[in-house]
Amino acid sequence: MYIDDVILVENSSADIEKVKQTLNKTFKIKDLGELKYFIGSKVAWSKHGIHLCQRKYALNILIDYGMLGSKSCHTPLSKDLKLLFTTDVPLYDAKSY
Repeated sequence: MYIDDVILVENSSADIEKVKQTLNKTFKIKDLGELKYFIGSKVAWSKHGIHLCQRKYALNILIDYGMLGSKSCHTPLSKDLKLLFTTDVPLYDAKSY
């Protein structure tokens, strides 16, 4: 069995080491160090927290579909647009949406 990309997060590095030792007793594991990329997102660390960036992921999608040279466009709807139809009645079955 092969499992990829397990992330351990804990305030205490001693606790992380305990978990890694426990896992290593049963499974052969390899520590790849500080997280840099995960599921297509770049992970940047700072003293203020973690920043996730999906630029590489978005570029890969554009490359896959042959749209890397495409021009950007504005969002088709204005962010200040007021809808003509409004209601205060909640949806009958919101789960379907």
